[in-house]
Amino acid sequence: MIKLMIVDDHAMFREGLRRQFERCQDIQIVAEAGGIEQMKTLLETAQPDVIILDIKLPDGSGTSQISHIKKILPKCRVIILTMYDNVRYAIHAFEQGGDGFVVKGSPFKELLAAVLNVIAGKRFVSQATGNHLASHIHAANRKPSRLDSLSKREFEVLTHLSQGLHSKEIAAKLDLSEKTVSTYKARLMQKLNLANLSDLIRFAIDNGVSD
Repeated sequence: MIKLMIVDDHAMFREGLRRQFERCQDIQIVAEAGGIEQMKTLLETAQPDVIILDIKLPDGSGTSQISHIKKILPKCRVIILTMYDNVRYAIHAFEQGGDGFVVKGSPFKELLAAVLNVIAGKRFVSQATGNHLASHIHAANRKPSRLDSLSKREFEVLTHLSQGLHSKEIAAKLDLSEKTVSTYKARLMQKLNLANLSDLIRFAIDNGVSD
């Protein structure tokens, strides 16, 4: 029996997934959480084999919690769930230790396939994202994206800026000083050739760097 935890802040969405998974004989929903802190309190008692984890949660980024999950439950598999079919998000999720990446608009059979694949030790990517990822990697003559030049930390800062967070809030979430966050903001504007913070936030939103 595969023990599954669903972490998403939309109760109706969780309920919909639960009903779908209840039809699967070999899968049991052992816990649900609406945010990161609630997930953390349930991890050790629920002992899930697989966690379906939304990126954007009320108390932070789901992707940033993958390493914590793996530290508490080394054998637990994590499937990142997002509404954005963005290659950079998929890459970032896997860099953080994720095992699967599924877009919310995908049919349920893809999410089920993701659960079965990751529990078997394989990685899984939604079909649409997989196609984009293949193009991203193999298209030698493609026009490079300005996002490609960003480091993981710069991408995290850009993501938080697109969510409307101020430097102090970003510093707290990423365990950095406000001065360091300001340095990253200046570096982002320089790398992306943007004049000010408003342009930076607009660029992030326009390029789907928000969830």
